[in-house]
Amino acid sequence: MLKISKLTDYGTVILACLASPPERRCTAAEVSERTRLALPTVSKLLKQLQRAGLVASTRGLHGGYQLARPAEDISAAAILDALE
Repeated sequence: MLKISKLTDYGTVILACLASPPERRCTAAEVSERTRLALPTVSKLLKQLQRAGLVASTRGLHGGYQLARPAEDISAAAILDALE
């Protein structure tokens, strides 16, 4: 049996949130509100996911986070590698 940490579980929830709709950018605050996770936790995980290449960020007035590639191309192994 595979046990995943709470943060990895939260990271999966964040990626699912960003996957619908995939073309829309969401700020960390929007992701926090939609997932009901604490903003510091969301910010920390978004940075880790960005470093791993799963999430892309854009700065500026219309900036935010979105998936770096299509959701169907992101495997569970890639999420585990990024967050464990």
